[in-house]
Amino acid sequence: MKFRSRIVLAYTTVALLVSLILGIAVARISLQYEMTSQKNNLRVTAKSYVTQMDERLSRMDAIMKYILSDTVMLESITWLAEDQYGEIPNRYVLDAKSNLGTRLTTEYIMKNSYRTVFFNQSSFLASSATYTTGAGILPKQRLISEFEVEEIPYLERADAADGNSVIISSHPDYWSANDKVPVYSMMKALRGEGMGYLEVENRMDSLESLEASDPDIEFLLIVNGGEILYASNGDYGTELSEEGRERLRDQQENQILTENGSIYTKASSSEFDLTVLAYKENVLLGKERGQLFSISFAATLATFGISLAMIIFWAGILTRPIKRLQETVEHTNIENLQDNRHLEAAGALDEFQELIRSYQAMMTRLDEALQNEKKAAKLQLQAQFDTLQAQVNPHFIYNVLNTISSRAILDNDETICEMCGSLGTMLRYSTNNKERYASVEKELEYLDSYFYLLKARHENSLEVSIDVDRGIRRQTIPKMTLQQLVENCVKHGFQNMDTGRHISVTGRVLADCWIIRVEDNGCGVLEEKLLELQRKLEEARKDILERVKPAEMEIGGMGVVNTYARCLLLYFEDCVFEMENVPDSGGFAVTVGQRKPGNT
Repeated sequence: MKFRSRIVLAYTTVALLVSLILGIAVARISLQYEMTSQKNNLRVTAKSYVTQMDERLSRMDAIMKYILSDTVMLESITWLAEDQYGEIPNRYVLDAKSNLGTRLTTEYIMKNSYRTVFFNQSSFLASSATYTTGAGILPKQRLISEFEVEEIPYLERADAADGNSVIISSHPDYWSANDKVPVYSMMKALRGEGMGYLEVENRMDSLESLEASDPDIEFLLIVNGGEILYASNGDYGTELSEEGRERLRDQQENQILTENGSIYTKASSSEFDLTVLAYKENVLLGKERGQLFSISFAATLATFGISLAMIIFWAGILTRPIKRLQETVEHTNIENLQDNRHLEAAGALDEFQELIRSYQAMMTRLDEALQNEKKAAKLQLQAQFDTLQAQVNPHFIYNVLNTISSRAILDNDETICEMCGSLGTMLRYSTNNKERYASVEKELEYLDSYFYLLKARHENSLEVSIDVDRGIRRQTIPKMTLQQLVENCVKHGFQNMDTGRHISVTGRVLADCWIIRVEDNGCGVLEEKLLELQRKLEEARKDILERVKPAEMEIGGMGVVNTYARCLLLYFEDCVFEMENVPDSGGFAVTVGQRKPGNT
């Protein structure tokens, strides 16, 4: 390991430990801070619920005070109480009932309650119209036609309060004849013999509008020391157990307690018998904990990053002499292997002088080795291409010669001369070893002669077509590539076919490459044979591009591997070579070409 790397590694280990310690410290501090914030938020929320409930209960209590401060309504209540003894004229009683029914349905009373009722021991009932903000007076609010005071389930508590207001927890609206809406109410038993009762109701669902700063905080509204007036989770209308009542009494105001990962506190009203128990479950087990760990991780990462930067900076200063030599080595390339004059370090330590001399000697040897390698590689590629070029299947030439001989015997025709001329052109083109590559234009000219001989041999049983864009006719291609692919079609594609044989040669310029496609309408290639050919192509590719050794070819066969190897030596990574069976015609097609630079 390098000296500089050892310095960096040693101090990086120390920096990592320090960063971890700092990260743990930040995590603990953040957890404590978040827990304190959660507790304070819980206290504030509990007090907020108490304030909101105080306001609602105060409005209900104010309605009863408003009724009792109204001289007409108070006088009417008094007349109805005295009517129990038959001392009040009937017209006064009727006026009293009318006044109560009218004055209870006022804007002030209706806007601040769902229903306000007065009833007495003589089973007289007067109620305000029910009112919903924004909707006005609700229709179809028919009251019960008769009732017995002794049957009202919550009357006993009002009697025991001795004229004070009491809170009645969740119960159905006793006075509605049809819709028994869940309500809570504030009630007062009026002092005096037979004076009756006042009750102000509000709907239970109105408590859902209580506002909270944290929606994850749950709460209970507890009245009368243990009755659950409302629960945010919907479980209300029950009472606390004796153990729950005792724990609630023992808990101090605004004290935060923790139990099973949850925190809870209570806040009490100074005006009413109301207690709010606010709690939050699974504190710091959700997104808060994830955020805290993210902050701690970021702090650890930042500390480690800064420390690592400083370590690298000082390690660079301490190892500057070695760094200079390293930079020289990094800037050395094939062109300047012998240019080592900038390495002269007068006055350097003996160890560095020896190192410089060793480096210069190594560069000299490397330059010689590279020159030899270039020569060897050039000779190897030349020999490899010559080997592949020599493997072009010669069987066609023998077949053509046999055809000419047969025609000469049977016919004394000038066609023989034309065939010999075409064959001569082909021989001159194929035996010219000075040029290993040719333009697409020359390949097509050569292919014309080859097609002429094919037609002469197969007569009208073979049709050929050539359609090549002018844009690719100047492109370079290995010699006899197209002839080899066409010969492959004739030898292997038309087995058991005597007529209707067709070969097409098409060339197109595409967006990212140019291609030439040779296709027949023959019998195609079996799937197993196609997979075997693709495996051989892959082996040839590895031999040429990765193993840098001549691709081993077999004389004969389909000749596809030979063609692919020659194209690969010419185009390398830009080579396009595809084989496929053609479903439409039932034949086989081979596509060769070259990709444009940058589209490999």
